[in-house]
Amino acid sequence: MGPEALRVAGIEVVLRKLGREVVDRGNVAGPVNPWGKPVAGYRHLEETAYWCRAVRDAYFQALEADELPVLLGGDHALAIGSISAVARYCREQGRPLTVLWLDAHADFNTPQTTPSGNIHGMPVAVLTGLGPEQLTGLSDENPAVPSSAFVQLGIRSVDPVEKSMVLASE
Repeated sequence: MGPEALRVAGIEVVLRKLGREVVDRGNVAGPVNPWGKPVAGYRHLEETAYWCRAVRDAYFQALEADELPVLLGGDHALAIGSISAVARYCREQGRPLTVLWLDAHADFNTPQTTPSGNIHGMPVAVLTGLGPEQLTGLSDENPAVPSSAFVQLGIRSVDPVEKSMVLASE
């Protein structure tokens, strides 16, 4: 149920009691992700790119309306879309950007280093310019975010080749 479960649980009421204004823009719609084998190192690239574009557009629209968008639910590959929007917005506003990546994984895999082909293991790499144009081209610049803008906390599980790439990007 994802976001719908949070609505049923009353998240909007709780946030309003905390003095926050809430604008529920509803669910972002997109294709159903099939379960298929990776193609050229990516599992479900076209579906993921569609979802990331939809999230990017919704995020950017909220930012332009001077709102603080919060994405509830979904695969964390969607960070490619949301962070691409925030990066573009920050550039347009002349504001610095730091991305706090709170995860057990570095998410810096590429099709050459991923054991699974799952794009949810690639968002940081994609945002720093490593990956297919369908994803690296989502912001107004490529890379969307320089690797120096990322602060990764909680990392405990990193694939060996991925680790060497993270260290090389610092």
